[in-house]
Amino acid sequence: MQLHRLGLALALGLGVPSAVCAQRANSDPAAWMGVPGASAELVPEPVFGGKVMLYRAGRREGPAVVLIHGLGQNGARDWGKLIPALAERYDVYTLDLPGFGQSDKGNHLYSPANFARVTEAVVETRVARSFALIGHSMGAAVSLAYAAAHPKRIGRLILVDMAGVLHRSVYTEFLGRVGAQAAIGIDLDDAPWFTAFLRTVLTRAEAFPSGGERLMSIASVRQQLLRGDPNAIAAYTLVGHDFSRALRGVTAPTLLIWGGDDNVAPLRTGQMAAATIPNARLTIIKGAGHTPMLQMPRQFNAIVLDELEGKLEGRSYALQRAATGGARVGICNGQRERHFIGDYKEIRLDRCPDVQITQARIGVLLARDSTVRIVNSHIESGIDAKDSHLELTAGVVSGNPPLVLDASDVDAAGTRFESDETIAANRGAAPVTLSLSVTELSRPGVAPRYVHGVISLAPRELW
Repeated sequence: MQLHRLGLALALGLGVPSAVCAQRANSDPAAWMGVPGASAELVPEPVFGGKVMLYRAGRREGPAVVLIHGLGQNGARDWGKLIPALAERYDVYTLDLPGFGQSDKGNHLYSPANFARVTEAVVETRVARSFALIGHSMGAAVSLAYAAAHPKRIGRLILVDMAGVLHRSVYTEFLGRVGAQAAIGIDLDDAPWFTAFLRTVLTRAEAFPSGGERLMSIASVRQQLLRGDPNAIAAYTLVGHDFSRALRGVTAPTLLIWGGDDNVAPLRTGQMAAATIPNARLTIIKGAGHTPMLQMPRQFNAIVLDELEGKLEGRSYALQRAATGGARVGICNGQRERHFIGDYKEIRLDRCPDVQITQARIGVLLARDSTVRIVNSHIESGIDAKDSHLELTAGVVSGNPPLVLDASDVDAAGTRFESDETIAANRGAAPVTLSLSVTELSRPGVAPRYVHGVISLAPRELW
């Protein structure tokens, strides 16, 4: 079975383990928060015309904090270990998004944009001042969409192990590798839901037509392909959403928190988002998986509280623009897993697998028969690659053109390409593929263009 289809099955099942759902049947719907005076009420929302369960806890006169959960029927209960810590000082709101938890469910278009509209409809009359917004997994993507759409409402933004955002083809390839590991017996503590979703969702994933995300607005299509299941609809629309403008439109102080061992949302997503959101910072919790607030609550809560109080130190994750200094030349001949960091006049790679380039300023990069991961780096005079695979995460590549390719593919996420004219040139005799996630194209005197898709260049073609 092809990895991208296996990955899509995983993408449709990004649920959180259901172990914390044991109290669902409790007669007091707010009891799970474990906070005296906590409340829960079903409130109307105009987007889908139903009701959502809204929870509130903490100090009514305190600064407001709103929490947005990820996929899975736990809903707001994913925050069960954070809310008591917040409630000592803050006025805490969280809700079961439509289709999840105790909220109304149906065959609706559960997209990030619609979830952001629901969030605003619920909080606008209850929280008059700016507030801190914290989202996890899909909820982090929803929070990102909300913060970009309502910049004056957000005083501080915290995104935890944000799922999606990368282009669907890239994300499902990653998840496909996770699925392959599971298939050969590697334990996936972070994804106990994998086997169940593999059985129930994979057959539906096989039926998806090309461009299926555009069809999700049609109720009969959602019913036929996804059985109207809110988890599947939300996951599918998530991985099809373009966050290019949202990432660059956030104005609030932003912290990204990531589990270092996340097998659901790759750390690459956090690196890309932290470098693309203006002045954002990235904190990694070593040993945690996709749900650090449940797996390492003491450490997670401390980070969140320090951030809300403005105590968390840290510089912007994005590498600052500066001229390349020094005359170093980095050379790799037939070596594996070489790592380059810092300033280089030039880096030359020949037959080098698994090269890592991070936080580097480079004049020009030459790659021959190599695989290269480039993270948060600047390349002033372009990349010339032959028989190679390049993975670029954030950073800037300049040149005329920035990419000169011969039998080489490029996977770029959150990267800014700067050029007077052409962005890429295929100098070879075979097609090359550019997989571009939330990527920015910049030309002098022209408004930036954002690309979120897969581009195929024919032999000798310019783009």
